[in-house]
Amino acid sequence: MNLIELETHCDFLKLTSERPISNFDCGDSDLNDFFNRDAMLFQKQRLGQTFFHCLKDTDKIVCAFSLSADSLKTVLMPGSRIKKIKELIPREKALQSYPALLIGRLGVSVEFAGQGIGLQLLDAIKYYCDINFPYLVRFLVVDAYNNDAVLAYYQKGDFSFVFSTEQQEIENLRKKVNDNEMLNTRQMFFDMERWNK
Repeated sequence: MNLIELETHCDFLKLTSERPISNFDCGDSDLNDFFNRDAMLFQKQRLGQTFFHCLKDTDKIVCAFSLSADSLKTVLMPGSRIKKIKELIPREKALQSYPALLIGRLGVSVEFAGQGIGLQLLDAIKYYCDINFPYLVRFLVVDAYNNDAVLAYYQKGDFSFVFSTEQQEIENLRKKVNDNEMLNTRQMFFDMERWNK
């Protein structure tokens, strides 16, 4: 199933008490717990909004994601990374922080895995943000699980690393990890100006 088929066969919904998410399984227990149990609590505390696609005929949830307000802070970055972030921003508009939306959680049901829906969902998120927040969101950001498959997924969706190496991220954000231990997540970004090009 592709996203056009999704839009034909699915409803795109915002999570509400009348339209909750239940029995969603994307194969990750942390994400499942969030979507099935915690997402509504986050919304009630104004910490983020969750959205999902569900099949019209069966009500099965195909994919879900959450968005929260955030920013991309260049003040914490080395010069080479600032240059990468500001690549499409005119010099006179240089700031220490740029408006962003955080993709806090994202999952595709195991039933629909392997059909390309994940990458199409990233495009749908970009489209949604471009249509609904055209002047408020310069960047999409994500704290991606630090494993090869997840990082490759976001890179295929045209996201870049905020810091070029894991060590650079540790040093600049002063994260504490034990020797030979990896970060749990890596910060990544997408410049919404690229969506319009």
